[in-house]
Amino acid sequence: MKRIILIVVAAMTLAACNNSKPNHTHAAHTAKEDEETSAATDKTKADTAGVADTTAKALATETAANTKTDAAVAKDRSFEEVYSAYFELKDALARDNGQNAQQAAKKMQVVVAKIDAAKLETATAAAWKQYQRKLAFDTEHIAGIDENGHQREHFVTLSKNMYALLKVVKPDAPVYYQHCPMYNEGKGAYWLSKQKAIDNPYLGKSMPTCGSTVETIQ
Repeated sequence: MKRIILIVVAAMTLAACNNSKPNHTHAAHTAKEDEETSAATDKTKADTAGVADTTAKALATETAANTKTDAAVAKDRSFEEVYSAYFELKDALARDNGQNAQQAAKKMQVVVAKIDAAKLETATAAAWKQYQRKLAFDTEHIAGIDENGHQREHFVTLSKNMYALLKVVKPDAPVYYQHCPMYNEGKGAYWLSKQKAIDNPYLGKSMPTCGSTVETIQ
């Protein structure tokens, strides 16, 4: 009887061992799958973070480029206002119109004063620091009197400094550097114009076509 009981117990123990092996194998397999899934998830997160970082850098670069372009456009527009006021002044002197020359000079004073060298590119800023005060000085004197003779004296140096500025900060359209050989008892003087045709601001209506184009700035 004891022998039969031992045999039954042994059989039950063997069966229990056999049943436990598949469970152990399944648990190990499940753990391995979980580990692989976790690794895949971590890799996906890393890849996503990398793409996000690359996209952010690209957007930052594009934004910086657009900002720089916008700044350049703003710069060009500011200087175009200076040039426009100068040409208006030149035309008024060519018509011997002292009052219109005054108004144009006042307008030029305003646009010259509002350009901040600190916001300009290096080369442009250097040129502007050199010529801003000189332009302001001559426009102030022209704006302060409506007598053409004194206005033209300052227009000589104003044109000289405008020429130097235009060589650094190029205009949107061609500008013609022109010369009058007869002004100031034959000493001559230069000016700038949007038109190639001569319209002399120094001799005015008395000799409007006296002079020649010596250079095209573009």
